[in-house]
Amino acid sequence: MRISEKHSIAEVIKSLLPHLPRFAEEEGDHYSVNRCDLINALCQKQHLDRKLAENTVNWCEALLDTLAVLNIDALQRGEWCFVSFPAQLMALSVLTALSDSDSRYFEPNFWNTRDVDSSKLERQREVLQIIENRRNDRHLKQQAEPVRYIHVAWSVIKHEGKVLFFHREDKTRHEKNSGNYGLIGGRVNQNDFIGFNGDSQAKLRLLQSADRTSIQSALAKTLKRELLEEVGLEYEQHYLFRPWRALKPYRQVQGAKSNHALTDYFLEIFSIELTLEGFCYLQQKITEDEQLVWFTLDEMAQGQTRDGKTAFIEALYKDFDDNRERLKAALDDLDDSFKTNYLNCQDPAKYRIVLPGNESQPICAGAPGKESAIDLSLDQSSLSLLLGLAAHLREFSFVEKDASIMLNPYGWIEVEDDCELQTELVELAEAFKGSTEIVIENQKDRWFRLSISPDCVFFDDSYFRCSVDRKDMQSRKNKVRVTAMRREFGTRLGTVGEDKKDSKVPINVVKSLDNLNKGNRNDSLTDSVRDSYRKSQLHDCLAKLGMRGLLRQDAGAVKIYCEFVMN
Repeated sequence: MRISEKHSIAEVIKSLLPHLPRFAEEEGDHYSVNRCDLINALCQKQHLDRKLAENTVNWCEALLDTLAVLNIDALQRGEWCFVSFPAQLMALSVLTALSDSDSRYFEPNFWNTRDVDSSKLERQREVLQIIENRRNDRHLKQQAEPVRYIHVAWSVIKHEGKVLFFHREDKTRHEKNSGNYGLIGGRVNQNDFIGFNGDSQAKLRLLQSADRTSIQSALAKTLKRELLEEVGLEYEQHYLFRPWRALKPYRQVQGAKSNHALTDYFLEIFSIELTLEGFCYLQQKITEDEQLVWFTLDEMAQGQTRDGKTAFIEALYKDFDDNRERLKAALDDLDDSFKTNYLNCQDPAKYRIVLPGNESQPICAGAPGKESAIDLSLDQSSLSLLLGLAAHLREFSFVEKDASIMLNPYGWIEVEDDCELQTELVELAEAFKGSTEIVIENQKDRWFRLSISPDCVFFDDSYFRCSVDRKDMQSRKNKVRVTAMRREFGTRLGTVGEDKKDSKVPINVVKSLDNLNKGNRNDSLTDSVRDSYRKSQLHDCLAKLGMRGLLRQDAGAVKIYCEFVMN
């Protein structure tokens, strides 16, 4: 006889209630009931098949044992005994609710998630958080089974020792170790399966399973979707990707909003390789979107930026067994997502290019101190373009620039389509196409740059000036301030602003420079001045401003090559 043929499950449980053991509300008196007596009671009172009565009692016992209301020692003897009066109340509450078809612990629509306000979702979360944390924490073998499985694709966009993070969607998490910034990416959903061999039910069962292998094929679609949604990056146009690391399953009571339960997370991390277009787009996006934040590798290992932004990458820490230094080393070994790759890859210590101040002068190139004119003709228009590209490559500031361009890192400029400047830049790149010294890189007639290491590029001496305050020279200080200055100059891309850098130079060196500037050509003096100058801050300041050196040798004589004045 099945229950449905004569009795409802509610009626069967209700008939069991009078036969349960009891525990006194005061004094602690109590008694136990043998499991067999409970089964016999159901057989006699409800005329149930014995096997069915056994299953009913066993089911109720499993439920009450899960609630920890039954004495474990008594259970091992085949008896039911409540551990206390409150435990008895808990058991009666649950069994009475099960025996009453009108009884609910929550209102009928409590678990609805569509079109509800955040406070209701928060109440759902609170209930699940309590229940799931208790189920996990009280498991006798500390091996509670998860009830939720999430498959995730994360990306690593790395640039100059930093990794890009995105502010997480769910700002209401309460986990103690939960951060508010995560790696860009997200979880697999039903729409990420391509060519799935099965119906929607089979797909949903797979998605909510631990079958990591079968879901692997969906991760690429997930990654592309998340990078587009969170950052706006288009696959192939902006980036390519390759697998970096499949993390060990990460188990935690977690979940966004009210989707809160003991969860197994299966995370795959992919390394992103940006195209030039993707890199330039991302630089602009980061300046506009405050949800995108760079973490240095040190900050990533520590889990927090200096201004208090916290990283949610606990699964990554656990995969490295909480060895943060090992994680940092692995990230350090990972290639940057964008590489500069200058086409003229000369070593700045062995090679320089010096751009002239006007079109009548030649471009010089060669080893430091041995630069010589190269066979490239320049008109005023070409030189003006070249000076603008070189100034941006050196990261000089423009006080004004042409409205049709956007300045990007590593010397790249992006120019609007169908404008006059675009035509001029295309022609400039074509004019220098055969040159091995002046290489103008052109990508899709939209991005242009002078393609050489910035430290190789210098400017005409006429742009520079050094000055010293005479009052400092009359002081008793060992060092005096020397101000190096690069004047403002115009280019086709815009006006490059004036820049100044102060340096502290030994007063004897400044006096020697002043004497040399006045025409003193004593060999011992010039040798002493040259050696002392190269060791001073002034030499480095001028190099940063774009001058190849204050002192150089010409026809066997050492000369000062820019204006040097005492104010």
